[in-house]
Amino acid sequence: MNQNKGSSENRKRKKKRLLREQVYNGIKDSIISGEFEPGRRLIEEKLAEDMKTSRTPVREAIQKLEKEGLIYRLPRGGFAVKGVSEEEVEEVFNLRSLLEGYAANLASTRIQEHEIKALEDIVNMQEALLQNMNADEFIRLDGEFHDTLYKAARNNRLYALLGDLRDYMYRYRVIILRFGRKDRYAVQDHKEMLDSIKAKNGREVEKLVKKHISRGKDLIKKKIRQGQEPRI
Repeated sequence: MNQNKGSSENRKRKKKRLLREQVYNGIKDSIISGEFEPGRRLIEEKLAEDMKTSRTPVREAIQKLEKEGLIYRLPRGGFAVKGVSEEEVEEVFNLRSLLEGYAANLASTRIQEHEIKALEDIVNMQEALLQNMNADEFIRLDGEFHDTLYKAARNNRLYALLGDLRDYMYRYRVIILRFGRKDRYAVQDHKEMLDSIKAKNGREVEKLVKKHISRGKDLIKKKIRQGQEPRI
């Protein structure tokens, strides 16, 4: 009897945990994908209603997202989606430049043939999309290109550090590729990186990655300075 009771309680706890994760991931995905625009107020009751759940997991998700810096507390109560600040862009892109440049350098000598083929396929698919643009698919492929490159470095600690920046990177890709219209530059950059990888030229591919990241950083910072932060 006690065993059945314990098993039932475990199932309930697991169900609650899964619900919390589902609600948290749902709200977070809406923020980083741009569905929830910067400045949008997050109302617990409305989110709970839309997600067909109680307010408790929504409240817990909001508290977690505030700690992660994706939302902020309003002076008169409640929360709103945080916009993109120049300081944040500078911090994240400088970290990206160091970490991704190093990862690409390592990958130039550690990458395997099937990974080179995967990168070639991604570049070809992105190039095809230039003729019939699907922004969401292009952004997904852009992330896949970089992720494949990170993995090819075969450095677990480095991959984990880059993983910590993944959500920020995705959000910035949405801004750059959907609103900055830099998709042709992205494809050309990826082609040049791939050529350097094939030539096992670590220094060159590191330089190209840093140039690629710097271009994106400059674009976003320029828009912020002009008061034209993209409402993603």
